[in-house]
Amino acid sequence: MFRFRSWLLVALLLVPVVSGYSAPIYTEDFEGATQTVDWDLNTGESWLDLNIPFQATLPADWIYGNDGWGLTSGWDIISLQPYAYQGRSFHSWAIYDSHKAASPTIFLNPGRYRLSFWLRMGSLNPRDGDPGGATWVEWGVLRKENGLSDSQPGAPGWSKSPIPQGKRLDWTHFEVTFDIAEAGEYRVGFKVGSITPLGVFANVDNLLLERAGAVLSGVVTLGDYGGDYTTQSVTIRVLNPADHSDVKAEVTTLLAANGAYEITDLNVAAGTYDIALKGSHWLTAVVPNVTLPGGTASATLINGDVDGDNEVTLFDFGQLVAAFGSMPGDSNWNPNADLDGDEEVTLFDFGVLVRNFGAIGDE
Repeated sequence: MFRFRSWLLVALLLVPVVSGYSAPIYTEDFEGATQTVDWDLNTGESWLDLNIPFQATLPADWIYGNDGWGLTSGWDIISLQPYAYQGRSFHSWAIYDSHKAASPTIFLNPGRYRLSFWLRMGSLNPRDGDPGGATWVEWGVLRKENGLSDSQPGAPGWSKSPIPQGKRLDWTHFEVTFDIAEAGEYRVGFKVGSITPLGVFANVDNLLLERAGAVLSGVVTLGDYGGDYTTQSVTIRVLNPADHSDVKAEVTTLLAANGAYEITDLNVAAGTYDIALKGSHWLTAVVPNVTLPGGTASATLINGDVDGDNEVTLFDFGQLVAAFGSMPGDSNWNPNADLDGDEEVTLFDFGVLVRNFGAIGDE
């Protein structure tokens, strides 16, 4: 019995951890299937070329290309230590050239994201005072329709930060954050190159793309309510500030015990909006001028809207009378008439309705 109770206690302790886990959006450990493609620019016309046909091996469904300088460059996936951080890694190299590869497309809604990866880079033939040759690496978040182009309208595009240039690095972990302003299909990409006639290399391993923060968050205070907040939800509407009938997005979410909420996925472009918050038997409150992603909308909601029409009127009084004296399980039980959250419709609920009678919610 003691052993069973101990395991039960451990399981209960683990529940909040498991339920709070946010699954990654995209991962790549380079352990899966690969594809082999011809590298048609290795012509042998330059002394820097390998003078032999070259084929690039990279993850299946990835795309690749280069900047067309006509010199040797390529991709590979290698499995020998110490090149792989964990298992195989994504290997790329260049001589006086730059080249790019990018993941399959990933649909992303507006919001803030975090990309983490391991990187190792340097020169194939290091020399004194120039241990890394002139290696440079850029990471990128690219729109599907823009391919590997350096011009990335509507996407974060290519960025060197925070990766140093001209340095020799052993395996180093990087985390970068970026914002997506418009919903669409994107790719995660890497660009590697050299600006001296030195062979350079870069290894990338263990990519992880995940949400970096809430698109919208806040705390809702449920007026005249003493019940369990976690049984209550709020409907959140993202409104055009110039015209509240223009609803850009709508989502319903449960509240935390303290009234907090967090929305991690809204299909709206980055910008400034008005946010409407509505509880089941509370009036709507509109919070103006909230910037998304990353904005905050908090409000205290007025209680008494039993029928959900955003006004406290005689119609609400009528529904409360019909449910008076009821408890959960009774034939006339109406949870929206239990204004104070004590699981019984009593004179206390009448008191809440009388106190807020005539109130009208925001539109």
